[in-house]
Amino acid sequence: MLSSIGRAAIRRLVSTSATTAPRRIAISWPITRGRGFVQGFATAGQLKATATKVTTKTSKPKATKTTTATKATKGSTKATATKAKAKKATASKATTAKSKAPKSKAKGKGKGRKRQPMTPEKQAILERRVLKKTALFTEPKFLPDSQWTVFVAEQTRNKVTSPSGLRDLMLGLSQNYRSLPAPERQRLADISSQNKVSNAATYAAWVETYTPDQTVAANRARQLLKRKYNYPVSSLKIIHDPRVPKRPITPYSLFTKARWASGDFANRPFAEAAREIGKEWVKLPDVERHAYDDLGKAARDTYEKEVEAVLHRKPARARRSSTPPA
Repeated sequence: MLSSIGRAAIRRLVSTSATTAPRRIAISWPITRGRGFVQGFATAGQLKATATKVTTKTSKPKATKTTTATKATKGSTKATATKAKAKKATASKATTAKSKAPKSKAKGKGKGRKRQPMTPEKQAILERRVLKKTALFTEPKFLPDSQWTVFVAEQTRNKVTSPSGLRDLMLGLSQNYRSLPAPERQRLADISSQNKVSNAATYAAWVETYTPDQTVAANRARQLLKRKYNYPVSSLKIIHDPRVPKRPITPYSLFTKARWASGDFANRPFAEAAREIGKEWVKLPDVERHAYDDLGKAARDTYEKEVEAVLHRKPARARRSSTPPA
């Protein structure tokens, strides 16, 4: 049996083993019952310690698993961020390609469509527009250059007349003009002659505002408007430009001019005289005809040189036949 002192010591050991690390307790004195108790207590403490160690060791893999999961999460986050950046880069490249692409392709309109041919009506409208612009319909307004036009201008100045009353007005003016005294007619004649001189100067100044090439093109455009589109003749007067070379006279024209100057056809009708001159030209000997041919060739050479100098182009080819119609 244990003494009181031994029992007290064992109590202290038991209280200490519950709070501190487990220790193996060896008792030197022989104790049967108490030794077994002490060994059992010590064994229980060792089992708890072992369990604690095992628990600690098994907790480490959990931490490792958590770390691995965290790393996996971070890796997946980085991969997702990389994919998002790749998508953004692809989208930006697509946007840049679209912006660089031509507007017609970006809009996608008219792909695979052929341009429809222009209708004849539209072609005529465009041609008329170009011809009107080339024809130079910008002539200045001229003063009245005859006695009648001067009289009408003076009588209708600052007067407003309706279209219905214009005819009656002109009938009254014509009657008054016939009854004008001689001094009044002379005054109108003087004004008309002055206006002619002024109009000639104004017209010459207007023509010189354009080049000879432009005036030649304008006359050609006016002729086309008259022939193809029936424009009024009053608005299609030929522009007289003294700088443009005149066409050379033909050998037959030279012969006709010489025959009219001879006076042989002075008292004969024009049509009859023209037919007679044509017959004489056909029967003209070769020696005399060659003389007119040489004069015509010289005039043609001079004309070609003037055209190249003024219009900066070669003239059209001359007609081969100069024989008048029979």
